Amino acid sequence: MAQESSSGKSESALREEKILEFWRENKIFEKSLEQTEGKKEFIFYEGPPTANAKPGIHHLEARAFKDAIPRYKTMRGYHVRRKGGWDTHGLPVELQVEKKLGLNSKRAIEKYGVAKFNEECRKNVWEQVDLWSKFTERIGYWIDLENPYITYENNYIESVWNVIKEVDKQKLLYKDYKVVPWCSRCGTALSSHELAQGYEDVRDLSVTAKFKVKSGKLKDAYFLAWTTTPWTLPGNVALAVGKDITYVEVKVGDEIFVLAKDRLTMLKDYSIVAEHKGKEMVGMEYEPLYPYLKNQNPQNIDKAYKVYAADFVSTEEGTGIVHTAVMYGQDDFELGVKVGLPKFHLVNPEGNFIAGADWLSGRSVVDETLAVDILKDLQTRNLVFAKENYTHSYPFCWRCKTRLIYYARDSWYIRMSEPKIKKKLISENKKINWEPEHIREGRFGEWLRDVKDWAISRERYWGTPLPVWVTGQAPNEERLVIDSLESLKKYTKKSGNKYFLFRHGEAENNTKNIYSSNPNKNPITEKGKKEVMEIISTIKKKKITQIYSSPFLRTKETAEIIAREVGFPEEKIVYDKRIVELGFGDFSDRPSRDFWDYLKGRDWKFDDKIPGGESLQDAKNRFGSFLYEIERKYRDESILIITHGIGIETLPMVIRGLNQTQSMEYYHSNAAKSSPGSLHEETTFVPLPHNENYELDFHRPYIDEMVLEKGGKEFRRVKEVMDVWLDSGAMPFAQDHYPFENKKWVDDKGYPADYISEAIDQTRGWFYTLHAVGVLMGRGRAYENVICLGHLLDAQGKKMSKSLGNVVDPWEMIEKYGADTLRLWMYSVNQPGESKNFDEKTVLLLKQQVFGLLYNVLAFY
Repeated sequence: MAQESSSGKSESALREEKILEFWRENKIFEKSLEQTEGKKEFIFYEGPPTANAKPGIHHLEARAFKDAIPRYKTMRGYHVRRKGGWDTHGLPVELQVEKKLGLNSKRAIEKYGVAKFNEECRKNVWEQVDLWSKFTERIGYWIDLENPYITYENNYIESVWNVIKEVDKQKLLYKDYKVVPWCSRCGTALSSHELAQGYEDVRDLSVTAKFKVKSGKLKDAYFLAWTTTPWTLPGNVALAVGKDITYVEVKVGDEIFVLAKDRLTMLKDYSIVAEHKGKEMVGMEYEPLYPYLKNQNPQNIDKAYKVYAADFVSTEEGTGIVHTAVMYGQDDFELGVKVGLPKFHLVNPEGNFIAGADWLSGRSVVDETLAVDILKDLQTRNLVFAKENYTHSYPFCWRCKTRLIYYARDSWYIRMSEPKIKKKLISENKKINWEPEHIREGRFGEWLRDVKDWAISRERYWGTPLPVWVTGQAPNEERLVIDSLESLKKYTKKSGNKYFLFRHGEAENNTKNIYSSNPNKNPITEKGKKEVMEIISTIKKKKITQIYSSPFLRTKETAEIIAREVGFPEEKIVYDKRIVELGFGDFSDRPSRDFWDYLKGRDWKFDDKIPGGESLQDAKNRFGSFLYEIERKYRDESILIITHGIGIETLPMVIRGLNQTQSMEYYHSNAAKSSPGSLHEETTFVPLPHNENYELDFHRPYIDEMVLEKGGKEFRRVKEVMDVWLDSGAMPFAQDHYPFENKKWVDDKGYPADYISEAIDQTRGWFYTLHAVGVLMGRGRAYENVICLGHLLDAQGKKMSKSLGNVVDPWEMIEKYGADTLRLWMYSVNQPGESKNFDEKTVLLLKQQVFGLLYNVLAFY
């Protein structure tokens, strides 16, 4: 048995903790990188976890394998950069925040406020980061978490935008209205690789419905059509048959039914009345099961409730006649487009029937009782031929576990099925060394051979915004795809204003080295007046049309002198309290050295308030509010702003969208310094997407407010954010802010990875999106070698879950057996790609046979 100390930890665990302490104090990991700097590179990519959930025992498995190869290569003399990363966007984060805030729908989020909601998401992603860091260090996984890539940062987003621009240049980006896997709970579509992660075996109620023929020689007979989704029956607009399939009219009792001859096995007592080919039935009309869609009188309703020929009809199951609801099935939709059937939703995006659907209005289509109620309704009207429970595999949302529906919706796609792209995906995969090897042509290869276009848009909030702006003038809608901050600024609609900043002339407080927030003290000195006069000739050349001034005595006097000398009416000077001096609070009207003595030894942050006064952030926000307001108010004006030193310091922060760290660096730089009576040359100002602190922020809702202009036309951003898997798939480029920085590194040694490793489910997740983005960027495969890990199961081979109560606490195992024992167990219990049944007995046996033996030998010597 593992010996325990008084702390409850085994000797192995305590021994490891001492080693970790030695590594930490002596910076062994950092030294291993320093010692190999400049040597041959071995490239490793870290798949980013989300830090808003606790690490589990399966993360120990993945991190053990991710650590082993880089350690070995380092010992072989390679330099192995191990940049950590955090996956910070997406619905898993949004759902946690919704739960925390008590929100239950997109409507509730928008009422709460998208800005506030996204700020909560930003905080949420770090809830468990300390635990992740502790876990990572404790298991001996050497990874750089001091300088990680973070998918929500502007630089990362900018690189992802660049990927989309490259896709658009190849004419692979398109928008289409078609049926998509749709989560009514999350209110968004899923991509094919997301869909693949959420299938479950379910028992559903299937119904064979009776559609009464109302025309032709089959009048008063019934077409039989089978469905496993009874909720789609109210949306039926057509029946589909195979033109060359043989159909029969059969008499059962007193009724006549029509179905494929090959499906007669579903009947017992019947007599065949007649038979004919499907093409003879085309054009026949029938009575709709429900009047709701017809009552809405949509376009092309005259083409509804007829029989059409379709290639997708088969006789393998059902009746050989296919119920067609154009808005709720891909084949149905394509048939609808081909023959011009009406496209009208009876179900809203929340998954509820719309008003006008009688007793169905407001009912959720994913409610299991709905199918039963529809069945009962049809039975009372003698429109059900048969019913049965049907077991099949059905997709659920991988994020919230809601049953998905197939739903016609506008979405943005990347054309992965383009022959040249598909061919490249397949050929590059053949060059990858897969472990296990069968994944190459098996699970991953099959996926690529049947690759679907990538639905990249999500109608959500916390994610990388899709960088597409459109004129909104269908059908000739024009679009702009933005690839960077610079191109955003290039096309942003501008006022044409010119801004000139002027710091007041020398005032009495300047001569006394006093900071003063008193508006009524400290007039400008004679020297100050002279300083102002010396700059008048320069100001005259600027042809000033507006003057804004702080209402402080020293700025007011300065403004009056300038106005008088340049011929500007003094009564038109606008005095604005937002551009006054910094609020020095308790240090106002005191020697400046008192303030700086107060700051000595303090870690003064940008948002720390001066006692009794304000923070630099408060001042920046005042000036930001002022600047953005006058930018909206005026067009093609030359505006002189007479302010204080704080204005000269903070307005550039606003203009550049600097965050708090960057702002503090700028505040302490020479660029921020100014002297009394100084005119700062024309300031170029382009409005930026910014948060409440006037920091550049590419997220919604700020990016949505950016109106672009080109060729005299206005462009507004589409509402969607992007598939979170695109974020992680772009990490080989975005982690280094490519191509805006580190271009030489990524173009040369930094791509592709020599090694990656994750669990097998990532074949249709991260492994695929890495591969896809690499091919789309013209760089080919994103990795040379990959270990595809089998899942970690419980001792009986069952999936670990809280509901089953079989989840293993990694911390308990570490303290009991030590991380080295657990890591070796992961390596040695079986092949990496095989599922591993976590049985403590085998862990204990390994500890005794290997580590117990080694430590006994060590103790003996």
